Amino acid sequence: MKNLFITLLLLFNSTLVLAQSEKYKENYYYQGVKKNLVEWDKLDPVDYLDYDLWLRDLKLRDKWPQWEKTIREKNQREKIGKVLHCVGKCRFYRGIGYYNGQFRSTVLEGDEIHTGEDSYAWVFLFDGTMVRLSPYTSITFKEFNLGKETNFIQARINSGNVLWLSREREKFVETNERETDGLFLPMKFYDALPTTEKSEYDENNLLSYLEESKATINQYKRLNKLIEENNSLFPNRKTFSFLVTPNGSISGESLNIEFISLVGNEGYLKRRSFQQLGLVGEGNDREALFYYRGFDNKNVFEINDYSWYKIGEKGRVISTHEESNLFRVGEFITKRIPTIFVARELLLKEYSGFMNKLEDENTLGLKYGYRKWGSFSDPKSDLSLRFSFLKEYSRRMETSNLLASQRLREKLKSLGGENQDMTYSSKFFNLALIEFKRGEDLKTYMKTDGEVLNSTKKKFWKIINEIK
Repeated sequence: MKNLFITLLLLFNSTLVLAQSEKYKENYYYQGVKKNLVEWDKLDPVDYLDYDLWLRDLKLRDKWPQWEKTIREKNQREKIGKVLHCVGKCRFYRGIGYYNGQFRSTVLEGDEIHTGEDSYAWVFLFDGTMVRLSPYTSITFKEFNLGKETNFIQARINSGNVLWLSREREKFVETNERETDGLFLPMKFYDALPTTEKSEYDENNLLSYLEESKATINQYKRLNKLIEENNSLFPNRKTFSFLVTPNGSISGESLNIEFISLVGNEGYLKRRSFQQLGLVGEGNDREALFYYRGFDNKNVFEINDYSWYKIGEKGRVISTHEESNLFRVGEFITKRIPTIFVARELLLKEYSGFMNKLEDENTLGLKYGYRKWGSFSDPKSDLSLRFSFLKEYSRRMETSNLLASQRLREKLKSLGGENQDMTYSSKFFNLALIEFKRGEDLKTYMKTDGEVLNSTKKKFWKIINEIK
């Protein structure tokens, strides 16, 4: 009993000393993070009252005065973005559980997203980046860091087909060709949907009814107007992305790139140029570097536009690859997506206001829950050091994973088991292609001097009334 009293007294005195110390008065709190760092539900009472353990922890904390700040930053899981739309089953794994993602579901650091068969998803990131997941695809959003001049995003593309589109400040070429990713139309974000113009039904000029709809070009005009408005609202901040796949990693500023990561097989990637994206202008010469696999292989390879690249199964080789018909079809699905970009601009206005509050670190942390990092221009800043660490860590860890998975596949093969190796096929875009072929521009509004029929005003009127 006496020992217990002494231990409690020492704990109280140490807490009092820490509270009175100037170095612990600094504010390290973030939005949604509790002030007490003790995890009471995981605490062992015997260890908590052990004097020797307490003395050891105290010595460690004395060696690192900012231990409290470090713990809070480590436990802080910042918000990365929102789900724009999900078709089919999109599972979000967070911790040991999962939930089905839907419109406006919040994406946090560490969240892993899986799409099942015939399932697709568009995810909006707060810097304006849009991420599209095809069926049988998995991606983990590792971290989202706000630097002084540049945003930094790290993500791991675990498997499948991912399209990564950074936000550009340039406008789009206005065209009236039909949207290609019609699978997501209509979406639950009604404010982003294209408006259908009213068509006048002239009985004396029936050919006028067959005129081409201008819904798509109007959507592009709306998109360009929104881009101009957001460019004036938000500072010109670039986003530097570090994307990791089992076979290799790639980094670059304002990446617009498509990945095909096949478990147990080769991988493929292609950068999209301004012309392919449909943007006005030629674009800037931005460096995109590919990092090989191998414990001692620190070489890099520069990725250019216009070409598909094939990555070796072990991540030791990368070379240009001739486009196949499958690749062309997969690219075509996301060739014209003005509605997706309109949704991006609207969500940017709604959720990314904190991008204009980066000067005040206290407001950024307390009100929005983000830590302010350093600058890439300073090689000794926390952001530069973090990126240097991630390059080395990812190369070594992914190389170990490749070797382990290879041994496992060989063992399964010797035992007569089946490998779960992936191959690229139409299953990654089949449903989206069917929807594009099936889609039509429906004119639901009519105006005539004669009697207006329900069959011309209401799309499902005949079905409801069982009229063929």
